[in-house]
Amino acid sequence: MADRALTLAAQCGVRLPSDLRVWALAGEARSPSVARSGRATATPSEAAWALVRAMEGALSVEERQRGAHYTPEAVAEHVAALALPRGAPAGPVVDPACGAGALLLAAADRVAATGQDRAAVARQLLFGADIDPLAVAVAEAALALWSGGVPPARGHLIAGDPLGCGRSLWPAPPEGGFGAVVGNPPFQGQLTKATARSADEAGRLRRRFGGVVGPYVDTAALFLLVGLDLAAPGARIAMVQPQSTAAARDAGPVRAALAERARLVDLWAPPERLFAARVHVCVPVLEVGEGDGRADWSAEVAAARGTPRADLGRAARLGRSREHLRDRARVLGSFRDHYYGLVPHVTEADVPPPMPPLVTSGLLGIGHCAWGEQPVRFAKRWWDQPVVDVEAVRAGSRRLDGWLGAVLAPKLVVASQTKVLEAAADAHGRWVPSTPTVSVVPTDPGDLGRLLAAVCSPVASAWAASRAAGTALSADTFRVTRALLEALPLPLEAAAWDEAERAMAAGDLEAYGEAATAMYGLGRHEAIEVLDWWRPRARSAWCPDGALR
Repeated sequence: MADRALTLAAQCGVRLPSDLRVWALAGEARSPSVARSGRATATPSEAAWALVRAMEGALSVEERQRGAHYTPEAVAEHVAALALPRGAPAGPVVDPACGAGALLLAAADRVAATGQDRAAVARQLLFGADIDPLAVAVAEAALALWSGGVPPARGHLIAGDPLGCGRSLWPAPPEGGFGAVVGNPPFQGQLTKATARSADEAGRLRRRFGGVVGPYVDTAALFLLVGLDLAAPGARIAMVQPQSTAAARDAGPVRAALAERARLVDLWAPPERLFAARVHVCVPVLEVGEGDGRADWSAEVAAARGTPRADLGRAARLGRSREHLRDRARVLGSFRDHYYGLVPHVTEADVPPPMPPLVTSGLLGIGHCAWGEQPVRFAKRWWDQPVVDVEAVRAGSRRLDGWLGAVLAPKLVVASQTKVLEAAADAHGRWVPSTPTVSVVPTDPGDLGRLLAAVCSPVASAWAASRAAGTALSADTFRVTRALLEALPLPLEAAAWDEAERAMAAGDLEAYGEAATAMYGLGRHEAIEVLDWWRPRARSAWCPDGALR
């Protein structure tokens, strides 16, 4: 059996490295797990997984940097279960980015558990592809070990690129499509040199997929479209994705294209990092057939992480109109050119500061700005009291002059990446907001306190987290954008809103949370869920000395 596995690898035109040869002989040798158990030899499944793990260990640093990360056994089993729920027909399964075969092994176990013969499963029901011939050879060897010596039929595992070829990559794909599609495709964000597409690659992908291939969409998201082309009607697609696929603007056209021909039936968003990739992941589960039109999956990511769903549709049901933040304020972003335009003109303040303070996201809490109270990092150095020579900035750039003219007004400055919405009020209009904060300039400066109470409220935070989950660098935060804040619904209950404003000014966290939830008119159980979610996140962002300013 082990010799047959090695022969299969040789037939693919590659020779397994010596350490992989040792693991391929695991039927006769002792694997670590078998040695610990006291048994003399590995089972077929243990031998197969040992070979896959050895391939993972053989990856170079460069291969990992290019997005190659093999799938741990427990993750593979969970993804296979999502794609092949109990009771579902066990049709042919394909992994269009199979690597060393972890997900195909998990799918094989899942199908064999229905009573089908292992040899028949391996021979007839498993398909895969990868651009790395060595990975394909290892996958074929692993599946042969798993089945007791029977490899997938010739042409089932292919060294090639399904992104470019689709179903035609396989000589004889199942008529009508595959019964399930699984995958952990390479994560290739377009802001990193090692994984950015060349102009030729981008052109080929646009010719195949059309306008959904934006300049910044991760290659992993495009594999979902490959899955859509491979899957039979009614089949499920379950693929590991960077969490940004669920909510990022650049992946929006991909989600919209999927929503035309499939519906999102599940989404797994584990809180921890699952493997060596430095990004948080999710696994959307799509069922091919009539589309559901859902092009934004961020609410599902948020719900998977325990964010409560705040129902803000009560106003419409009661026949009342609801205002949004854009109806009472102008929302202004800050961008890269603003940042670089400020850098040469930032200095430490004298006391009292003669120039406007520079306010960064790290200085903002709920109703509080910690400028002058704690050091802040800006332009690769630490500052105690950074201020901006506004006149020099304005003299050097007409664009920055116009931007400063808009933001040097009474406003809220809102933090950009956060667990809950954090904002502070600049009543005198002196603060210079640093990129990437967002400024909210009320149409009526007298609304400043009320808008602060609304923006920082538990309901607003739950609402924002549900719409922006998966957009930030860590799993429990979200990115605040201009568009998100513009769409923020404002409260309905005026008396509770007044009470929330007073509690905010008094620095009473508990009273503020209660009133700021009541002002949205949620049902009792919803309000309890939102408050219970918000309190532990808000405490670290609340003004440390209880005096809001």
